Amino acid sequence: MGEGQEWSSGFWDCCSPCGTCFLGCCCPCLLHGRTSSRLEDPTLKDDSMMNGGCCLYFLLSYCGFHFIPLMMKRGQIRERFGLEGSGCGDCMRACCCPCCTLMQHEKELESRAALLEGGAAGQQGYKAPGGMQYA
Repeated sequence: MGEGQEWSSGFWDCCSPCGTCFLGCCCPCLLHGRTSSRLEDPTLKDDSMMNGGCCLYFLLSYCGFHFIPLMMKRGQIRERFGLEGSGCGDCMRACCCPCCTLMQHEKELESRAALLEGGAAGQQGYKAPGGMQYA
């Protein structure tokens, strides 16, 4: 595994909270959509589970390629927050246990949003990307 911070929750810690676990098992495309929204807006002020991330996950799952959007999202989360892991590990997790992968993504972003709301700006919380600057 690559160097970096540990994830806020373990990979196998996927049974709580019950609502998120249920969503991840029964409607994984919706949970993937919510995670995609949370990556852009950690506080989910404009919560939309039915978005491009949801549709992409649904379409690729229908074709048997559910692991591709999970692997890509995991890489984005790892890169943004400097978390441990690797592309190979992302692929293995996404292929072998998509529900646990979805749960870990959502819980990680949820904990980062809690840090942001709690005013822990000095910690490794969410940092909005800078706007475009023109010369």
